Amino acid sequence: MRGRKEGTNAVRFFNASLINANVMSVPRFPQPQRLIGELIHSIEAASPKFAWVQLLFRRVNYSPALVALKNEMNYAVEQIKTPKRSLIDDSEYDRPELHRDWYKRSGERIKRIDATVNKPHVLLGIQGMWVGTSGLASSLPFKDCHDELDRLGVFVYKNPWMLAELVERRMVEDISPYIVGYARSRLEPPSFLVTQEDVAYYVHLPVLKTPGFLKSINRTQYSGDIATGSVEGAETTGDGSGSTVLRLAKVPTITEPLKEKETERLSMLPSAIVRGFEVVFDGTTTGILLSSRTAGEMGEYLSVLNSVYGELDVRKALPMPEFLKQIPEIVGLVPSTVSGR
Repeated sequence: MRGRKEGTNAVRFFNASLINANVMSVPRFPQPQRLIGELIHSIEAASPKFAWVQLLFRRVNYSPALVALKNEMNYAVEQIKTPKRSLIDDSEYDRPELHRDWYKRSGERIKRIDATVNKPHVLLGIQGMWVGTSGLASSLPFKDCHDELDRLGVFVYKNPWMLAELVERRMVEDISPYIVGYARSRLEPPSFLVTQEDVAYYVHLPVLKTPGFLKSINRTQYSGDIATGSVEGAETTGDGSGSTVLRLAKVPTITEPLKEKETERLSMLPSAIVRGFEVVFDGTTTGILLSSRTAGEMGEYLSVLNSVYGELDVRKALPMPEFLKQIPEIVGLVPSTVSGR
């Protein structure tokens, strides 16, 4: 059990979600098309033994829940504005809630609901696994995704049951209880809402800021030619795990962010079922995986990406990364195979 004794292979699970549970917040990375490159760069710099980051997303409609929340907030605001009356001398006095943050910022939060309630919604779940000594929460750039109402935080867990969530590509697909309960008691939703136009801030191929940036990915020349026809692997369903998974054999070398007119097609990526964009680092190299619940959906998923980046070189991939076979030894469930141990 060498890894456990020396503390060099700590296994942690995490998810990124709204740190203050303001469910109407729509956080995004400050620079378009930069998040995935910064994510890979941050993992390279921290150099864990293994890292697996999943961005799972699905098209949803939360307009009814957001309208209900707006009505409940408006009612609460009116209640707070109404002075209380003293039982002793019948005088009026302000409610203490009138001077608290909830009331002071209720106006801008209601405006945000108005701005997003009728836009197409996408539910986004960010989760992953980290094997290494440290550097998890401080390394991942999700904490830089924000708006004026809230930001994402990285929440770290030791619960091994989360491994099953990762392998099955499961996310929390219903956050209506978090929305409905916002005006009474805030709970951090494991998934969060963005608008369809915000998808391009999260799901995109990395941009190389400098020639030496992102050394761990296998690259190919970027052409930008729009692909036609089928893509190898789109018809496969993997090994029966419930997800179709493909690996980008080579990632197009993109040195400058693409024009907005080109990347706006990324807003078409979400489907009614869960799709995934995943980053897997095995200690030396980084791979990008695409996942979908069905083969047919994978074909549609790829066609959108191909229309933005040109025909991608993809290969079939196992739903479970090979590294996971080492986990029992790392956590001490089986003896170490190191010579002399």
